[in-house]
Amino acid sequence: MGKLLERSELDVKYTWSIEAIFASDELFEEELQAVKTLVEDDPFIGVRGRLGESADFVKRYIVIAQTFAERLGKLQIYAHTKADQDTRTPEYQAMMSRVQSISAEYAERDSFFEPELLSLSEDVLSTYLRDGALADHRHRLDNIVRNKPHVLSAETEAVIASLGDVLHGSEQTFSQLTNADFLHGSFTVDGAEYVVTDGRLGLLLRNPDRTVRRLAYERLYDTYLAHKNAIAAMYANSVKTDIRLARAKRFATARDVALFENNIPISVYDALISGVRGGAGHLHRYFELRRKHLGLDRVRLYDKYVPLAEAQLDEYAFEDGFKLVKEGLARLGDEYGAILDRAREERWIDVYETPGKRSGAYSTGFYATNPYILLNYQGDYNSVSTLAHELGHSVHTYLAGRSQAPQYSGYSIFLAEIASTVNETLLVNHLLDVTKDPLARATLINQQLDSLTGTIFRQTMFADFEWQTHRQVEEGHALTHDSLCELYAGLNRTYQGEAYEEDERSPAEWSRIPHFYHAYYVYQYATGMSAALVFADRIRKEGPPAANRYLGFLRAGSRDYPLEVLREAGLDMTNPDVVTQALSIYGELVTELERLLAEITR
Repeated sequence: MGKLLERSELDVKYTWSIEAIFASDELFEEELQAVKTLVEDDPFIGVRGRLGESADFVKRYIVIAQTFAERLGKLQIYAHTKADQDTRTPEYQAMMSRVQSISAEYAERDSFFEPELLSLSEDVLSTYLRDGALADHRHRLDNIVRNKPHVLSAETEAVIASLGDVLHGSEQTFSQLTNADFLHGSFTVDGAEYVVTDGRLGLLLRNPDRTVRRLAYERLYDTYLAHKNAIAAMYANSVKTDIRLARAKRFATARDVALFENNIPISVYDALISGVRGGAGHLHRYFELRRKHLGLDRVRLYDKYVPLAEAQLDEYAFEDGFKLVKEGLARLGDEYGAILDRAREERWIDVYETPGKRSGAYSTGFYATNPYILLNYQGDYNSVSTLAHELGHSVHTYLAGRSQAPQYSGYSIFLAEIASTVNETLLVNHLLDVTKDPLARATLINQQLDSLTGTIFRQTMFADFEWQTHRQVEEGHALTHDSLCELYAGLNRTYQGEAYEEDERSPAEWSRIPHFYHAYYVYQYATGMSAALVFADRIRKEGPPAANRYLGFLRAGSRDYPLEVLREAGLDMTNPDVVTQALSIYGELVTELERLLAEITR
């Protein structure tokens, strides 16, 4: 790798055009000061305390709030992108901090709305929901009103809010313990030293030398097991906190709380677990293929991630990578292709790594700005796939923002990863269509299977584990290290089959999963991936009719609850058939990889 170019040395076409938001930092500062003054003067002084007088005061609140949301949104995107393009520049970090400060002050001014609205009688709320002046906001208001049975007295809500850090103490302690205090040491194999960290474990478990994989795994897991009772107590306390907060808010279970926000019925969660458990035979086949190809008696935890095929895939200059993405997404039609062209021509994308630039990749923006994409493009296939992924988010943001009123131009976490995963899937399918070399094809399919395994099967198993641990506590049972390991080992056997074998460490894998401190969150990764696979398969097989239904999903934003948005596009996530269809596609990939590996080793 050569020396990184400074940002000033790059051709401007490889940098994002945030000057489209504010032409200069000076204009940003002018707007920041203007918004700050308005916030300090309290923009809601004429409507606070008067929502019960008429629907007109609710409408006046909404107009004010939308204006500030747009102005603050522009300030946030500008400051955020400036700060990330060079994290070494203190002025940009300070810029972001000042926007956050004003946003926090605005949020305090704005916080009266929902409690005051929900304090109104059922008759008044029903009248407001029928009022023609609020027709464009009916769904949003209905979503707020749904929460009325779970809103406590102002005093109680204030107490719960003030205890936020305390109630999340288990998560904070776990993070400090595992990120700051844990040291896993190192080991040497054939004269090479390997330092073990949580961040490096994934790379070490891909090492073709099984001794390296095993020793890395043992070093890391021995650290966690040395603190097994403390970690079990932290997780048990987190589960008890979820349950007690749920009961305080008048929910039957903690799972009900988590699914309530997006109005997701329990049947979706159950359909996911039922569908994946019913389709676990596909994963069993993949693990058996892994066992045979690696020449193992049984697959251990440290054998799950080593590649079965590794071809040297092509390198792509950015223009070539962008062209490949556009070819892969051609099935989505001319309109989608035209938006991709706009992304490049209007400089939505900050392409290359530069000194001080934030690592990773993301898409940001909203209806009042362009969507912006941060990349650290390296020219390999993963970079091209990441470009397709982030463009999926950006086109989703663009279409929803141009198709919906501002209040419905966003989309929920439940839907967020579908557009990005559809793009990744269409891209890899296109590459498989044009790639004839068996090793290269096997490499692409192996990568796709590992991604699907980690998202659909693994995240569903996590969701199953969370459901069972919470249910045990809700029924009055205690969670201990031994009981948690017993539960986790049983799930491993169910999901991974006879080719997989536990050892004395692997049942403790639950103890290093930070997502478990955000209960009932991870299921959305699996539902999103399942929906994306089915969407991509229909687009591939049915052509324009399926593509048009999918584009309708992208345009829908949040104009309705997530399940209704998907139902309009032809997917019923309460039906296990969606997951079953996704797993059938997974099974076809396993069959194709079996054939290719047999051809390669013949």
